Amino acid sequence: MLEGVGLWLPTGSEDYAVPDLVVVDADIEDHLVENNCYDPDCFRLVLEVTSSNYQTDLRTEVAAYAEARIPVYVIVDRRHQRLHVLTEPLGDEYAGHRVHAPGELAVLPDSIGAKVTLDVDEVLKAGQLTAS
Repeated sequence: MLEGVGLWLPTGSEDYAVPDLVVVDADIEDHLVENNCYDPDCFRLVLEVTSSNYQTDLRTEVAAYAEARIPVYVIVDRRHQRLHVLTEPLGDEYAGHRVHAPGELAVLPDSIGAKVTLDVDEVLKAGQLTAS
């Protein structure tokens, strides 16, 4: 898991995003495009914590990450206290979209390279800490 890593997006010649947290392949350095931005092929998971403009994370970035074929996109929705797990990118959307409420456990797909279960309460609490 890494922070501050740029993801080169297929939507434009200079289009990129810097997700809050990513899970990438071990050979990420082989996928450098430029300026600390990497080819999306080496990304297994992208996690975003919603900001005051939460619609960007829930709409615009969903389309961008799906087009980049990011296998798993996790959104920590602070406004609605939900955890979104999007899987199976297809065009500019995800075929799989599961919303998890507080008190639930979210099991992430094995495609990220490890068995991971997220405690929604703990993730939401950690997301609130980054709000400052």
